[in-house]
Amino acid sequence: MKLIRYVILCSLSLIPDFLFSQDLRFYREDLTFEIKNGFFKVDGIYNFCNNGNMEVHQVLFYPFPVDSLYGAVDSVNTFDYNTGSTNLILNQTDKGFLFKIGLEPYGTGKYRIAYRQKLLKNKAEYILVTTQKWNIPFENAVYKLIAPVEIRITSASYNPDSARQTNDRTTYYWTKMNFMPDKNMIFYFKQ
Repeated sequence: MKLIRYVILCSLSLIPDFLFSQDLRFYREDLTFEIKNGFFKVDGIYNFCNNGNMEVHQVLFYPFPVDSLYGAVDSVNTFDYNTGSTNLILNQTDKGFLFKIGLEPYGTGKYRIAYRQKLLKNKAEYILVTTQKWNIPFENAVYKLIAPVEIRITSASYNPDSARQTNDRTTYYWTKMNFMPDKNMIFYFKQ
């Protein structure tokens, strides 16, 4: 229980550094965000690799943004593509959750994590800066934001590479290579 409390207090995103394995690497993420019906939805694939010759079992911390502009997080789902397991969460609070991963020697793993968070104002946020705790940039990262046409994105912490509008929604795209985030992904919008 002391370990869980310490990790939650650290709020380090995807890895508590005192448990860090030099062989475990977080090298890519592919995320889809959606702003709709007063919620911010996040659905992503997180890619890890084990660069060592020993099996890795790790407990990681996945943070949620905490701000007076955001409500509760619900509908958290996890999936391990290697094992087919959906029971990865060890402990969850309003600040985030602990989850477990395991990789074979020199193996790779894909994990899907999805959740939604109530929006109380016209701002949505995904935590990126804690990626710096890994001390290595993403090889690549792909982000997509979907919003109904009646929601206009007025600013974003990272300018999108492109946008496409259909009859009922606008989709914004970002592709980053050798990416070490220096700020969170934040969206301001008007309805």
